[in-house]
Amino acid sequence: MMAKARLGRIAYLNVLPIYFAMENIFAENGFHLVRGTPAELNALMRRGEVDLGSISALEYGRAFRDYLLLSDLSISSKGAVGSVLLFSRVPFSRLDGRRIRVSAASASGAALVKILMAKLFQVQPRYQTGQLAGVPPKEVAAVLAIGDEALRLSASGAMPFELDLGQAWQELTGLPFVFGVWAVRRDFAEARPEATAALHRLLLRSRDWGLGSLPELSRIAAAFFSLSPAQILTYFRRLDYSLDPEHEDGLATFFNYLYNLGELPEEPELEYFGG
Repeated sequence: MMAKARLGRIAYLNVLPIYFAMENIFAENGFHLVRGTPAELNALMRRGEVDLGSISALEYGRAFRDYLLLSDLSISSKGAVGSVLLFSRVPFSRLDGRRIRVSAASASGAALVKILMAKLFQVQPRYQTGQLAGVPPKEVAAVLAIGDEALRLSASGAMPFELDLGQAWQELTGLPFVFGVWAVRRDFAEARPEATAALHRLLLRSRDWGLGSLPELSRIAAAFFSLSPAQILTYFRRLDYSLDPEHEDGLATFFNYLYNLGELPEEPELEYFGG
C-alpha cells in the first residue's frame, strides 16, 4: 500500500482558513499532517521529510530547483499583515548598530526586515536569532516576532514602537508581500503526480470554504486566543491566500533585493506544478 503524502501545515492561526475544513469537515484522509513553525517546515521539506505544503518564500528562493509551486496559494498581504511585526524600544531610524532579536521561527520575515532596515531607514542593525519569550532583555533594542507570538506581543503593548512589515513593504514597493507559498518537492511531484494534484485541489477547496466562513472561524479561534472574534476576523481579512501576477511581481522584487544584498546567490525562477 502506498504511503500517505506528508503535508506540511504551519501551526499558526494565520492558516486556519486554509486547513480547517480539510481537518474537520471534509472526509479526506489521503495525507499525513506535519505541523511546525515556518522555519521547521522549511527544514523538513529541504530534507525530504515533508512532501508538499507551506514553506517560506525565502526557502523557495534558496532551493527553487528542488520545488514546484502550487498555483493560487500563498500567505500574503497587500499592506498590513498584523502578525509579522518589529517591536522596538527606540525609533526605527535609531537602530543602526543596535541589536535586533529575530524569532527563530521566522524565515521570510527575517529576510524582509533586513531589506526594510537598509532601504526604508538606512540603518544596519546587528541581528541575533533566538527564541522569544515575553519582553526581551534591555540589551536587545528590538525584536521581530511572527505568527501567534507577534499577536500576543502586540496585544501586550510592552514596547513603544511597532512596525508591520507588510505595510512597510507596500510603502517601499507598492506590491503585495508573499510571506509563504505552497510547494511540492519535484521528486515527489514526478513520482506521484496524481496525489499531488489531488492534494492541491483539496487545499484550494478547503481554502475557499474557509474564506466563506471567516466569522465562524473567528468565533472558534477566539476560544484559544486572548483576542475577541472581531479582532481575529479583522486579522483574517488582512491576509491574502491567493497567488496572482501581482504577487509574482512582489516575489520577484523580494528576490531581487535579496540577491543585491548578497542573501541569495541567484534570482530564482517561479515554476509551477502542472506548468
